Amino acid sequence: MNGSLYLFPADAFANPPELPTVLDVLRKNGLLGKSLENQRFLVGDGFFRHVSFAGCSPSMKLEQPRDGSSDFTHISLSGPFPQPRLAATRHHSRPRCPHCGQRLNDWKPQIINWQQDPATEYQCKACNQTSTAAALDWRRYAVCGRLLVEIHQVFPGEAMPGDGLMAELEKGTGCEWRYAWADSNLAQESSVVS
Repeated sequence: MNGSLYLFPADAFANPPELPTVLDVLRKNGLLGKSLENQRFLVGDGFFRHVSFAGCSPSMKLEQPRDGSSDFTHISLSGPFPQPRLAATRHHSRPRCPHCGQRLNDWKPQIINWQQDPATEYQCKACNQTSTAAALDWRRYAVCGRLLVEIHQVFPGEAMPGDGLMAELEKGTGCEWRYAWADSNLAQESSVVS
């Protein structure tokens, strides 16, 4: 499994909330467990209270493997970045025009440019309206932001945060939050859709 569930401020281009504030909200809600290195954490006691999984019995590794790999469910924070970062899932992304809802058929060749600059505009062939790559309707299968909370080892579409957690993030940081699924390790490298 190489996907992640991301939580991020809704406005990709606005100044993100302070990292210590976000950490405080996540800790108070029990999402974060023991601290690892590089802003990575084991899942906390409140994790399953705030994150729901599809299916009857999800199988997840919650402890770090002895080899030190990151092949287990854990949480990391990335950013704040000077510019938003954009990543999509390799198999589920199907962006649509936010104005007319038309599916974009020619998006894959442009993803690398959009990852380098999510402010790049796209002109819809159906309605001729322009939108930034960050504003396209990715149907929750892409993330764009300057501050990212990543829940690693979550298959796209199989987990989502509860309304209570999203409300706590908004209340604690003063900005609206969203969630989406994208390829893992966005902080280390931008994902390339194949």
